[in-house]
Amino acid sequence: MLLFGWMICIFIIVNRAVANSGFKSYPTTVKTFENDTVVLPCYVEDLDNVQTRVRWWRDGTLLADSGDPRHESPERVRMYSNSSLEVSHVRRNDTGEYVCQASRPAPWGHATQVHEIEVMYSPTVYPVSSKLEVNLGEEVDMACVAKGVPIPIVSWRNKDGEIPFLYDRSRLRFHAEKPSDAGRYTCVADNGVGEPATATIDLYVRYKPKIEMMKTWMHAPPGIRVQLNCGVTAWPEAKVEWCFNNESVNYSSRIVKHNAGSDHSLVIRNVRTTDYGFYLCRASNSLGITEAAVELSGVANPAVFKKAYSLSKTSYNFVWEVYSYNPIVQHEFRFRKVTNGVPGAWRKLYIPSGSDENSFIHTYSFKLTGLEEATHYEALILSKNRYGWSKPSEIIRFATEGAPDKDNYITNAIQENKIIPAVQLASISQHSPLDAANSGGSLNQGKIATMILVLYVLNYRGNI
Repeated sequence: MLLFGWMICIFIIVNRAVANSGFKSYPTTVKTFENDTVVLPCYVEDLDNVQTRVRWWRDGTLLADSGDPRHESPERVRMYSNSSLEVSHVRRNDTGEYVCQASRPAPWGHATQVHEIEVMYSPTVYPVSSKLEVNLGEEVDMACVAKGVPIPIVSWRNKDGEIPFLYDRSRLRFHAEKPSDAGRYTCVADNGVGEPATATIDLYVRYKPKIEMMKTWMHAPPGIRVQLNCGVTAWPEAKVEWCFNNESVNYSSRIVKHNAGSDHSLVIRNVRTTDYGFYLCRASNSLGITEAAVELSGVANPAVFKKAYSLSKTSYNFVWEVYSYNPIVQHEFRFRKVTNGVPGAWRKLYIPSGSDENSFIHTYSFKLTGLEEATHYEALILSKNRYGWSKPSEIIRFATEGAPDKDNYITNAIQENKIIPAVQLASISQHSPLDAANSGGSLNQGKIATMILVLYVLNYRGNI
């Protein structure tokens, strides 16, 4: 192995000697910038009283000749008396090999030495295509062509910042897995000379319309103005129409369609009872149709629990609010025991309203008695007005003192102002006094002790 290494070294030394035979100078590569001046050496060994003729060549073209005083060198090129070649105000196309050839009489013959000029310049970059369109799920293949000396390194970025790669490349490939992959992509070429160059490619991802409904159910009494909202995203842009009870809506001065960007709405002025029902937002483009429904109803909004607190070991007081533009005539209070995480059967209590008919926010108080100690419970409320029963409230869970793992139920689950009125009215008092006469519902199972109320809101699971 050592012998092999010595042989390699000897081979390199011999080759260098042969390549440099007859010259005092050595082959060189000059890295320079535009408009600089470069001098390439060509120092020939002295041969006593031997006339040596030196020529400079580039790509087969004679640049200078010491033996022909009539030869005219190209503009910006001249040869000095010591045979060096000067190239002034260098340009990009001056990059290449320059050959110095020394001609001597026999027995010495010709000798050549090759130098190189590399003119460095800042990068340029341009996209293969400035716009791309793909379907959702398809592969994206975008590319940029970068030029410059040294060869530029290409990187990519989008609206989220720089896109990491294991190595730099001029081609970017990925699958458009989501509509948000669309947008402007920028390729950046940098070679350390001057400022980096950039080019942009706009990516469009075609996909079937997607709909986001702000509400799927809205409460509105006759005579009120209501607005149904439908958020639509699609590309190509979707056409949006509204249907009512499976028929196209007849637009008029009372029922008007609006849109602003992706937000589409249907405004109904002076609501009538005949307007109650299901409204379908239908969005379509060349890739398909998407539909979503919202129900307009006169029934009350679901109740919202505002407070719940222990009165004794076996009784609680609950306070809730209901938004309704029509008087509430009755409530249905449901509660059930939860044993080892398994809920039991619902028990129902019907409570007359007695609410303030001049307010659209109705507040109620109810005392539930006869509860068992050390027990977990769930409860919910339904409210009825002249148009029927509301949807159930969200479920709350509470536990009496001594219940297992009661600390796990401690939460700030009662949320203020969770349900917002679906329509806007002129200023109306939101005060509705609690009706103490509504207290009731004794189960006559009482044991006397203090109960600890612990509650949080759960989503109604449809097992009502």
